[in-house]
Amino acid sequence: METHAYKYPRQKINGIWLIIAGIAMFLLLIKYNGYPNIWPFTIAYVLGMIWQLNPKTREKLAVGPGTMEQKKWSNFSIFLLAILVFVSFQFFADDYRTCWLLIILAVGVHFLPFIPVHGKLMLFLSISLIINAFIGLIITNVSLDVFFVIDGLIKILFGSIFIKLSPTNF
Repeated sequence: METHAYKYPRQKINGIWLIIAGIAMFLLLIKYNGYPNIWPFTIAYVLGMIWQLNPKTREKLAVGPGTMEQKKWSNFSIFLLAILVFVSFQFFADDYRTCWLLIILAVGVHFLPFIPVHGKLMLFLSISLIINAFIGLIITNVSLDVFFVIDGLIKILFGSIFIKLSPTNF
């Protein structure tokens, strides 16, 4: 039996993860004392991370292992996200709107190093999220919820595309 190596073996997992992350963004619409309640978001996000990093998930939905180069890019991307989010909290913790928009921006930027891991479509995902964040930072009279919804919709859209492009079926 001939085996075929795929350049981006985890597109389906990435797609499902993006949909989970998109849904988690909608959970930020739940308010506590007038501010986004981070607990529903955090629970969904953490459960999604546990799911996507689970070896059983990877065995079932990946079409092969990632390369060492892809693993390095993935690790760098997560490290970059952690640094950018930390910086957002360090300098803008008192302004929750700016802080959240900078986190959305950080997520968009952290998708750039994922291009070698999941393909060029990650560039368009990244650009879309970065533009959304910049518009939110520039146009301050639009509710933050609008940018949460747009961010969530972008992730769900791209997640669906990644699932469709993946060579694996459920």
